[in-house]
Amino acid sequence: MLRLGFIGAGAIGSLFGGYLANLKEMNIDVVLFCSQDHALAIKNHGLKIKTEGRVIIIKNLKVFTRTMEDNVDDDFDFLFLTTKTYDTRSAINQYKEIIENSKYFIILQNGIGNEDMIHPLVPKQKIFRLVTSHGAILNHPGQVTHTGKGFSFIGIPYLNYIAKEPNLFRNVQNSLAVLNELLNVSGLNSQVEIDISIKVWEKAIVNIGINAIGALTRLNNGNIIEIEGLRELMERAVVEAVEVGNNMNIPLSRDECIQLLYSVAKNTYHNKNSMLQDIIKGKKTEIDNLNGAIVDLANKLKIKVEVNEILTKLIKGLENSL
Repeated sequence: MLRLGFIGAGAIGSLFGGYLANLKEMNIDVVLFCSQDHALAIKNHGLKIKTEGRVIIIKNLKVFTRTMEDNVDDDFDFLFLTTKTYDTRSAINQYKEIIENSKYFIILQNGIGNEDMIHPLVPKQKIFRLVTSHGAILNHPGQVTHTGKGFSFIGIPYLNYIAKEPNLFRNVQNSLAVLNELLNVSGLNSQVEIDISIKVWEKAIVNIGINAIGALTRLNNGNIIEIEGLRELMERAVVEAVEVGNNMNIPLSRDECIQLLYSVAKNTYHNKNSMLQDIIKGKKTEIDNLNGAIVDLANKLKIKVEVNEILTKLIKGLENSL
């Protein structure tokens, strides 16, 4: 039996966990670590995923909250981190024993540089990175809407480190292949990208172009690109981020990133991006790991990123108003 766990299972963690648990013909055990109201709703009624006009109900999920963790087996094959980026350190400390006893730790979060925050606490050889453009909203406890189908890529953040040991590299590749197969069979459209760094930047750049503008205007992804002035802002934010990445030796194409931006926005047309969801709920956003990260890196490189700086300040102001 393969055991999969999801730490901080909100919208995206529940979506991935639910689809994987729904592979009934395979011997998989899926555990969600989530809020108490979400856990109770799933225990009582199963997890409901609304997708493409139908509702899937998954009843074989195991759920735990902070007060319910004592009875969970802690030896996961694949343990996913799906918390907000600003909760990363506290989540790793809270689930330290489970992480230590699990084979692989998969970062499924927004942002740039997450693995560098994690690796002092988790061995490099255990860390995978998964980036996805699938959109999801947690409508109510126990109910998730799959708002847009997208892509998923999994790979190794510390490729140079892993590749030094051929046996370790071979084992990691085999494990990536297993996880990739599970994701594809579940319908999450995955591809192995051994050196995941470029895909991490591309996904972050899409978020940099969409999220803050969506949060400030309260528009769905698709509605943003219908307004000429907002399209201009999106593109300028993306161009600035590409320039920063290029100056850090990340081979990003300006035209390809802009094309990807519009492709994701169209494919997730009805999605309220995660930053907009946070603002609606009166919660802190992940601006520091997206547009704010570009500002910090640009300052070190002595590059001007005026649009990203303005968007970051506006989101921080909006946070303070909630």
